[in-house]
Amino acid sequence: MSGQPLHSSKHSSRQSPKSPSSADELLRIYVNTPDNDPLMKQLCRQRDELLDEPDQVASAAEVTGLIIWLLRDNGINTQGATLDETADRLGDLDTESDTDLYTHLIFQIKMAVERLDTIMLDNS
Repeated sequence: MSGQPLHSSKHSSRQSPKSPSSADELLRIYVNTPDNDPLMKQLCRQRDELLDEPDQVASAAEVTGLIIWLLRDNGINTQGATLDETADRLGDLDTESDTDLYTHLIFQIKMAVERLDTIMLDNS
């Protein structure tokens, strides 16, 4: 052993050589993976791929979990705001600073909101 505590490798790339088959499985692996685990980079890439194609995400809980994870990774606190309000706030920050720092993040949030709306309509 490398001298690492056993709990720090709770979920390593050795345990999960295959890709998660669903957003639910990806989120479960994420929750059980320490931020400094090398697997986290791959998990983030898979999260971003799902958020770029949100129709592949089956439930509102999964969409929300993926977006909250993305916001956390970007240091964004929603401060109790809705996702739409958060996207608007990020847009305002981009406008004020004359940058496009949050453009892709805003796009992912808006697509997630659309997916959430679709899921809600399908379930009613």
